[in-house]
Amino acid sequence: MADREETEIMRALAHSISVVYSILVDVCAALPVPIGLPTDRHIPATDAVPAIQRVAALAKDQPMGETQEAQLFTGCIHLLAAIDLYALCVTRFEETRAEGAGANLVYADEALKSLALWLVINEAD
Repeated sequence: MADREETEIMRALAHSISVVYSILVDVCAALPVPIGLPTDRHIPATDAVPAIQRVAALAKDQPMGETQEAQLFTGCIHLLAAIDLYALCVTRFEETRAEGAGANLVYADEALKSLALWLVINEAD
């Protein structure tokens, strides 16, 4: 029973990582200076992680306010933390790691959606 529950948790986390990454792709395309990210149907972590790290490093160079720079950076670092915790869970599942991954995904999602809204509102400016 525990293995089945762990499998379901891992599936949910993998799906959530994919969803948050998709939000990041859309946000990066809408930035004042757009940033392209890998967008294949299945993007291996070996490709996604360096791309997310690059976005985090470039956040401060975007011509937007400090709050928006922080939202982009926050979204990236929480997504990276979730991916790291997910990878640890693949190696050895621990409920607290899975919960940490989930919490990081919530924070990443919130930051990126707030930034996406700001980008839409300020698109015409």
